Amino acid sequence: MTDSVENNFPNDASAHLTRSKTQLCIAAFAFVLAIHSLLLSAMPLFCQTDSSFIVFDEIVISGNHQLSVKQIKHLFTKRSYSRKEFEHLLGQIADLYRNESRPFVKINARTKESTLSLKIDEGVRLRLDAIYLNVPDSNFHKELVPLLDLRDRSQVAQTVFFNVENLLSYLENHGYPFAQIEIDSLNFQKEQQGKILAIKFFLKISPGQKVYLDEIHISGNNLTKKNVILREARLKIGSLFRQNQISRLPERLMKTGFFTAVGEPKIAIDEKGKGHLLIDVTEGNPNQLNAVIGYTPAATPEEKGYFTGLIDIAFKNLLGTGRVLETYWQKKDRHSQELRFHYVERWAFGYPVHAGFGFEQTIRDTTYVRRNIGVDFDVPFSDLLTIHSHFGKESILPDSLGQILFTLPRSNSNLVRIGFTYDSRENPWNPAQGLFYQTRYEFARKKISSLPASITDSTNFAGTFRRDKIEMDAELFVPTFRYQTILCGIHGRQVKSKEEKLSVADLYRLGGTNTLRGYREDEFLGERLAWLNLEYRYLLGPRSRAFLFFDAGYIMRTKEDDNISEQTKFSYGFGFRIETRLGIIGIDYGIGQGRGLAGGLVHIGLMNKF
Repeated sequence: MTDSVENNFPNDASAHLTRSKTQLCIAAFAFVLAIHSLLLSAMPLFCQTDSSFIVFDEIVISGNHQLSVKQIKHLFTKRSYSRKEFEHLLGQIADLYRNESRPFVKINARTKESTLSLKIDEGVRLRLDAIYLNVPDSNFHKELVPLLDLRDRSQVAQTVFFNVENLLSYLENHGYPFAQIEIDSLNFQKEQQGKILAIKFFLKISPGQKVYLDEIHISGNNLTKKNVILREARLKIGSLFRQNQISRLPERLMKTGFFTAVGEPKIAIDEKGKGHLLIDVTEGNPNQLNAVIGYTPAATPEEKGYFTGLIDIAFKNLLGTGRVLETYWQKKDRHSQELRFHYVERWAFGYPVHAGFGFEQTIRDTTYVRRNIGVDFDVPFSDLLTIHSHFGKESILPDSLGQILFTLPRSNSNLVRIGFTYDSRENPWNPAQGLFYQTRYEFARKKISSLPASITDSTNFAGTFRRDKIEMDAELFVPTFRYQTILCGIHGRQVKSKEEKLSVADLYRLGGTNTLRGYREDEFLGERLAWLNLEYRYLLGPRSRAFLFFDAGYIMRTKEDDNISEQTKFSYGFGFRIETRLGIIGIDYGIGQGRGLAGGLVHIGLMNKF
């Protein structure tokens, strides 16, 4: 149990920390009242005939200068209006003039012999002359006045609102969450023979008390420790209140994967003047068990079909400390297996660096065994961008069959991998919109330790060689209708080596559940791969969906005779992910190019969070 649950959050003088429009509404309301009081003395906005239904074939407009005839006629979509519809239409014209700082526009509308005549008196144009600040502290006045931006004086309302919001943002980001701005008074003066009405705004600023985060209260965390939450939120007790940091807090905590919901933060001041911040979280089940079983039918009558499988166990918030422990095992075909182990220490040494250690082993057919051991460091550069690095050692141990069939040498490689990830998805489990992009570059010094007996001349095969790998993944989620979205995924892989012959162990593999559905796992080999995943998804819930998909792949490989082989493949099908009490059940059915319905592949998966 954690010691972070506190219920003594003060109720007095509390406020939600998302930008409340209350302060802006004060200024807007005062401005509207001022303009409205002037309009009461003006002529009626609309003057039209008493006909209950207006019918016309032609429109004649006069008196307009600020708006063109085309702009006004564009609002008329038909030639027959009820009185109520017509009044609403004229109101839209008046709104266009108000947006151009002409709130005193008057429109006279008449119909005669199927002709609609609009006579427009645009009235005087408003211009912002100045904004004066009434601040209780002279130091505040020196800080706030340079923030005023009056470059667009013709758009009075927009410019005033922009400046008010800019001033409030400055105050909120410098420790004043309860700051208020209101219009103290207005001054009007006519210019240029009464055609322009200049306005001076006098704003009264009440900054309120300067607030520090003297106490931070967290509720709802039964497992995750308080210091872990503060660390991930990047908050320190005693620090100055800053709105821009607090507003990013829910998104930061949600991206950890520890929580299913993070409430809107609240701030309060107690009777002693101390600042209290409340963070309400709802914990999820960050640990997961992912199990998959698949069946591959026989390709010929002489063969038998076989099962494939996967077990993926991950503790992503070990004992509430944020540490990660993952184990992974997969059987891709009759003779291939993968085994992985990975441990991550989040915020190593008290810094925003995630340090990890991992081991991987791949048994590929009966040809070779690959082992990789190394350390990695991930640095969250921002809320969206993460920098990755990996330092490791890789060894290739060929079997006798691999030496005979592929002249595969025994080798050891020291490698360095760097890359970055950009992730703006709002829900990594079932995103409706956002972008995920990841790219990695790997540099390796590969040393051939022994050659197969079939190679008699080792001049061009032995020694140390450079090997480069480039990988890219991009997934764009575009919402269409409610609960529906389109996934467009583009992926690429390429490997280059200075060796006389590129080792089969260095080639990339394509096909299967996570790449090209409708084909066997790792069915294709290539030194350059690219594939496309298109899905039309209907989101059934936070973690459930049904979808149709289309996959396409490109494979390039240099053959033994140095000729280049290129091929393209595509597949299509459907699938779903359903969240149940047992976990998330997934089924994909993919049909490869030219294989027909009977040749489709089925993959069944179960992901359970505990």
